[in-house]
Amino acid sequence: MRNQILMICTLVLVVLLGAGGIAAQDANKMKGGGMGMAGMKNDPHHKLMMAYMMTMSEFAKALRAQAIGPKAMDVESARAAVSELRHNLDAMEAARQKHMDAMSADMKANMKTMMDKMETGQTMVKEQIIALETAVQADQPDAKQVAMHANALLKHFRMMKMTPAGKKAHKKMQMKKKMKMTM
Repeated sequence: MRNQILMICTLVLVVLLGAGGIAAQDANKMKGGGMGMAGMKNDPHHKLMMAYMMTMSEFAKALRAQAIGPKAMDVESARAAVSELRHNLDAMEAARQKHMDAMSADMKANMKTMMDKMETGQTMVKEQIIALETAVQADQPDAKQVAMHANALLKHFRMMKMTPAGKKAHKKMQMKKKMKMTM
């Protein structure tokens, strides 16, 4: 009799723990599964794409600074910057494709709107880089055209880094007043 009671208690415990695990899995699916927005941001492919985007932003800043500067553009430097923009774009697209290949069909369906927006943004970036490639092939590139295309890239990259509504961006702490160091 005692063994039967222990067996029944063990069976009830297993059933309850199993039901709790299933309920937790269902709750996780309702939140977007393991690859929701938070999961996507922690994905190595996504982090790599963000790093490429930040690098592209730095090259676009350097290119714009050269284009709006008082001196004539250094053609070789401008070509090198545009070449790096192209390299990073190609690498970012390869990482994006790996990221997409790793996504389930359900996840792709759930994120279709966002993916369409990303595709539109990628198309714009490609067009700007193609325009920059064309512009820097001239013996003396048109600085206004280079600045315009670099600005368009920078505007897009800034938009991509915006924080979602309702969240405050982290700000650096600023000192209220300067302190004098005396000895």
